Amino acid sequence: MPRVTVDSERCENKKDCVRVCPENVFAIRKPTAKLSILATIKVFAHGGKQAVVVKEEACTGCMACVDACPERAITVVV
Repeated sequence: MPRVTVDSERCENKKDCVRVCPENVFAIRKPTAKLSILATIKVFAHGGKQAVVVKEEACTGCMACVDACPERAITVVV
């Protein structure tokens, strides 16, 4: 099973991963991780939310999310 992670220090809530994922692995939510000051400011500036992995078990490893993320915040290990 592929392992999917979103780097909360890099994600800026562009929602590209949500749009391209055929398996609905991601959702947009308020961050739960403790963020650095810079990341906190970026998250606030982009609506106060980030992408999170909600259905990792559904991931097929297609890498569409990795290719779509402009911040390079997503890692998929197959």
